[in-house]
Amino acid sequence: MIAEADIKFPDIPFGKTALLIVIGMAVYLGYLYMVGFDSVKEVLLHADYRYIGLAMLVALTGNGFHTAGWWVYLKSKDYRIPLIKAYQMYLASIFFVNLLPTMAVSGEVSKIYFVQKSTPGSRFDKTLATCVISRVLEIIPIAMGAAIGVLYLAFFYGMPIWATAFCLFAAGVMAALAAGGLMVAMDNILLRRLSASGFRLVGRLLKRDFAPFAQHVDVILTQFDASLKDITGNRLLVACSIILIFTAWCFDVSIAYIAFLAIGQPVAPVLVVTVFSVMVILQMLPIFLPGGIGVVDIVMTTLYMTVGIPMESAAGATIMVRFVTLWFLTTVGGLATLYLVKAHGKNDGKL
Repeated sequence: MIAEADIKFPDIPFGKTALLIVIGMAVYLGYLYMVGFDSVKEVLLHADYRYIGLAMLVALTGNGFHTAGWWVYLKSKDYRIPLIKAYQMYLASIFFVNLLPTMAVSGEVSKIYFVQKSTPGSRFDKTLATCVISRVLEIIPIAMGAAIGVLYLAFFYGMPIWATAFCLFAAGVMAALAAGGLMVAMDNILLRRLSASGFRLVGRLLKRDFAPFAQHVDVILTQFDASLKDITGNRLLVACSIILIFTAWCFDVSIAYIAFLAIGQPVAPVLVVTVFSVMVILQMLPIFLPGGIGVVDIVMTTLYMTVGIPMESAAGATIMVRFVTLWFLTTVGGLATLYLVKAHGKNDGKL
């Protein structure tokens, strides 16, 4: 078994992260300068910022439903974790996902860490199973929203072929990764073989013997298989989680629609769903910039412009959306992280 002392606090290289944030901001500001910063500034100055307050509330509510979609699995494992505590852990995971762009792995590591630290009698394999299944289910509406929305825009809004291909590729990659990850996770023999092969390869490269640790991990993977199948075998539980996660997704995509309301720009809901879903996908991919800052912003603005949204409105709405989904939620997640660390301590790592 993996003991509590073996669960390490995710390490954040703040110096490197700060430098990458500056680089991303410089890229995006350079882009805004080229397309016309003054016109974007006018849009932002005349925006109704009451809508941004609403968007913040919607973002927090949406993450509450995301939490509930994960929390039902924790409850099924007889973990005595209040929903509000799970909510704090979920917000903390957003902090790590945005600062450490590694396919959302850093966020799941933080959730596992805080569950193990705060819950007597918790088991690593059970906690890992709850995180894996909830993460996979969260990807489904995002990928479907992007794929279906892009096809709709291509047929009815004349979206350029390059933009259609890019969005479909992003959605396809994310869907394939989610499906492939779930298939490997459900095939315990394959998962254990891949694990053993990985340790042998690393051992040869580093000229070290990882056999004892590989055997330890093999035991954990066997227990993980039982925990995951216990979850997926409960159809009512999975259906309840899917409903909660889909509700959360509806709140998520409405943030972009509210941003356009703030600047007084009419926009079709299908466009909002499509571009927002693509944004979330890009933000989850292991782009070297934290939160995909700069890159994601440029892609969002460009996609809005390809279907007829004026440049200044596209850029203004993008800035507002990213303020809520990146800066606001990262700040709230950071505060949640500080609270959890103070309440439960941390093993190694730096904060």
